[in-house]
Amino acid sequence: MIPITVILKNIKIVFYALAIVLIIYFIKENQRQQKEIHRLSENITQIVKYDSTRYAEQTYTKQELKEYLEYNRQDLQKFLQENKIAIKNVQKIITTKLSYKDTTVVNTDLQPVLDAIKTKNEINVPIIDTNECLTIKGNIMYADDVLKLSITERIFKNTSDVVTHTERKQWKFLFIKSKLFGRKYTEVTINDKCGTSQTFVIDQKK
Repeated sequence: MIPITVILKNIKIVFYALAIVLIIYFIKENQRQQKEIHRLSENITQIVKYDSTRYAEQTYTKQELKEYLEYNRQDLQKFLQENKIAIKNVQKIITTKLSYKDTTVVNTDLQPVLDAIKTKNEINVPIIDTNECLTIKGNIMYADDVLKLSITERIFKNTSDVVTHTERKQWKFLFIKSKLFGRKYTEVTINDKCGTSQTFVIDQKK
């Protein structure tokens, strides 16, 4: 027969072992929850700053990514399906939207066309409008009593630089303002040669 002292000792060992396992579990769970809170908080911060910085980086779970595609980017969802790319295999999505508007006034002398119309002669006048961003080519044609503008070519060129850099937060004490020794944070600055771009980056949480 096993002495009662041995049984009690074994029970204590099992109890301590279970206690250690539970402590480790709760520590790991707390760390996981803290990471999840940080992830969600960072996602919200990035969205709030998106309009001003024109850059946002999000980390989504598989379910969040699925919902984002379903409710916000059906076009991208269709693209993934057509190319047989499973959502679980997606690592990163980088989306850049570019807006460009040129309000430069360009005048072209169409007197030769007017003269051709008056004399009933056919004419074909090539036209070109170009700047460092956009080139448009075409022809103004008059034939068989029909005046027609034909655009034959559009070329758009742009270079976007996305620069990630560190900055320091400004602090204030009484009447003193300074960034010296301020807490470091990461900032993103976008430089567009033409137009205005917005960059949205999605990383899938593993």
